[in-house]
Amino acid sequence: MNQAGPTEQTTLEREAREWLIRLDGDTPLGAGETEALRAWMTQSPAHREELSRIAVFWNRANALTELAVPLQSLSPIPLPDSTTHGRWRSTVRPRLAVAGTCACVIAAVVLWWGVAPQKSGNGTYGTAVGQQQTLTLADGSSIEINTDSQVQVDYGDRLRKIRLLRGEAFFTVVPNVQRPFEVYAATGMVRAVGTAFAVSVQGSEVSVTVTKGEVAVTQGEPVSPDVGGASVIGSDAVHAHIALKAGQTATIGGSASVKTQDLPPPELKRRLAWHSGYLVFSGQPLEEVVSEVNRYSPVTLEISDPKLATLAIGGRFKVGDLNAVCDALQSSFGIEVVRIDDRHIHLELPSGH
Repeated sequence: MNQAGPTEQTTLEREAREWLIRLDGDTPLGAGETEALRAWMTQSPAHREELSRIAVFWNRANALTELAVPLQSLSPIPLPDSTTHGRWRSTVRPRLAVAGTCACVIAAVVLWWGVAPQKSGNGTYGTAVGQQQTLTLADGSSIEINTDSQVQVDYGDRLRKIRLLRGEAFFTVVPNVQRPFEVYAATGMVRAVGTAFAVSVQGSEVSVTVTKGEVAVTQGEPVSPDVGGASVIGSDAVHAHIALKAGQTATIGGSASVKTQDLPPPELKRRLAWHSGYLVFSGQPLEEVVSEVNRYSPVTLEISDPKLATLAIGGRFKVGDLNAVCDALQSSFGIEVVRIDDRHIHLELPSGH
C-alpha cells in the first residue's frame, strides 16, 4: 500500500477526530461501538497512529474548533488558572480541562491495542510502505503482514479463507482438521491445517515458503473477482496440485507447473528474516538488494552505473533502516551514496573508477 494521498489522509483525520469525540463523550462506548473502534484501529498502523496523533494534538490545542466541536454546545467547566495560584475560573474553552486526561487515556488505549493481541474479525487489512502488522485471528491463528501488503480475512463455519490481495504475509495456523485454512493469491491457492508458511505475490507470480508442517499448493486459472475483489480458483480449472514440506519453497507462475526448491536452513532463515524485523543479504547482487530495500522505504535507491548491479552484497539490517544500508554500502563496499533529494538516492561508482 502506498502512502496515503491527500484524500485518504483527510478521510483518516476526520474519522480519527470523530472517534476521539465519541471517546470523550459523557456516555461510554457500547459493546458494538467498541468492536467498531477496534476494527477501525486494526485496519492499519496508520489508523492507530492518527488517533494517537490527534489525541496529543487535542491536549495541546488552543481551540476546540480544531476538533469541529461547536463551542456554543458546551457548558462552562472551571479550569485551573496558573495566574491565580490554584484558584478556579470559567473559560470559553471548557473541555480543554479534561482534554489532557482524555488524550492520555486514548494514548494508552492506542498503545494497548497496538501491542496486545487482539482478535481480528473478517475484513480487509493492509500496511503502508515500511509498515508491518500482525493480526491475531478469531481461532488464534496469526498473520504477519509485510510492507505495502493487503489481506482479506473471510472466516466461515467450515472454512478459514484468506486472500492475499497484494504483497507478502506470514501465516501461523492453529490446527483444525474440520476447518481447513486456505490462502488465495493470484492464480494460486495454499491449503493448510496446522503449519507456518509465507506467501508473496508479485504480478501473476506467487511464491510459497514453508517453515513448519506441510501445505497443499494448487494452481488454476483465475475466475471473475468475488465481492472482495480477489481472484479465486475455479474447481474445473486446476492445473497442478503438490504437497510442500517445511524447508521447501514453490513458485507459481504463468505455466501449468509449480516449481519447487529445497532451501538450506540458512537460506530459509534469510528469506523470512523480514517477519523478525530484519533484512539479511549474503552475496545477493546489488540490484536485488536495492529492489528489496526499496520495498520498505518511501525513499528510492537507484543504481546509476550498470557496473554496480552485479556487485555481491552481504549484511543484516533492521527493516526500514535506510541510513544503515547506505552507510554499509559506502563504508564496506566502496559505493558512493549521493542524495539527490528527499525521495531519491543514487548509488554511483567512486570518482576515478
